[in-house]
Amino acid sequence: MKYDESLRTPKVRLKEAEQIGAQLRTLRIARGMTQSEAAARAGVSRSTAVLLEQGDESRTLSQVLRYLHALEPELTLAGLLTGKSAAVRVFNEAPRVRRVYKPNASAGRKVVVSTFGIKSGSKATFSSDVGQSTEMTAKRKAEKDPYDF
Repeated sequence: MKYDESLRTPKVRLKEAEQIGAQLRTLRIARGMTQSEAAARAGVSRSTAVLLEQGDESRTLSQVLRYLHALEPELTLAGLLTGKSAAVRVFNEAPRVRRVYKPNASAGRKVVVSTFGIKSGSKATFSSDVGQSTEMTAKRKAEKDPYDF
């Protein structure tokens, strides 16, 4: 018979479980693995991997440790909690792509705008629509992009 652990666990500990799950998810993504791959390596089902990454408090310590070992064998649980994973540090420092959909009133359709965060703090914005050329900031227009066909 299963018990609802959330009723017996203090809210502070439930929050910690969610943080551990979020750190496991970030580590998995930083290592470039899918949940299915990580679950197979850890010997758990994909649904258990989902619960681990959500911070489900009823998962066993053994499952958490096996999942962590599947993601990064040399990393300890203490290392995960203190942010000692090099993969996570590199992942967190990498620029992010954010896609924002803005309505195009004149054409009656949405325009996709991708914003790339550059480390120097400046941002380069690209806007595109089907059948239209890519609009770039003035600085980027002057540069030839090797991937622009």
